[in-house]
Amino acid sequence: MATSKTSKSRSDTRESLLKAASQVVIDKGVEALTLDAVAKQAGVSKGGLLYHFPNKDALIGGMVEHLIQEFEAVLQTEFDQDDAPGTPGQWVRAYIRATLRFSKQSLALIARLTSIAADSPNLFEAANVYDQQLRQRIEASGIDPTKATIIMLAIDGLWLSEVFQVGTLEEPRLAQVLETLLEMTRTD
Repeated sequence: MATSKTSKSRSDTRESLLKAASQVVIDKGVEALTLDAVAKQAGVSKGGLLYHFPNKDALIGGMVEHLIQEFEAVLQTEFDQDDAPGTPGQWVRAYIRATLRFSKQSLALIARLTSIAADSPNLFEAANVYDQQLRQRIEASGIDPTKATIIMLAIDGLWLSEVFQVGTLEEPRLAQVLETLLEMTRTD
């Protein structure tokens, strides 16, 4: 039983450190992300931080993995709550809705983390692997794979416009575009 408590405590501490790192990046930018700044934000010693993340790259990798887990949880919820379960396009509909539900704080974090992607592509390997798995699910969702890919690319474009706050759509156009994309998942 003590092992279970210890695992839970380590998991909670790791989660707390990832949230602190995310807050540093959101508040001050990626350039302010140092192990000292994260330890201070989390209220732990630098040694305590190093126990969970031995270096800055491991910390950033943990942040990326945490974002993936967060999105996957939202995606699974949307899949489970689909208005037409078991029908073709269910994963695509879930992807559309999950992308729109992803938190503004997570969007801000992603926007800031992308600034280091060119210099450290290996840090985003988990994101690349997840993206490939996601594409496979979407393309195998029971609708034409090309149509599914077009829908995914469209929603990714809407998402990126939100991340970078460029070319964002206003209501009612956004609602019309989303309804059209959802409708495309229901027809062949």
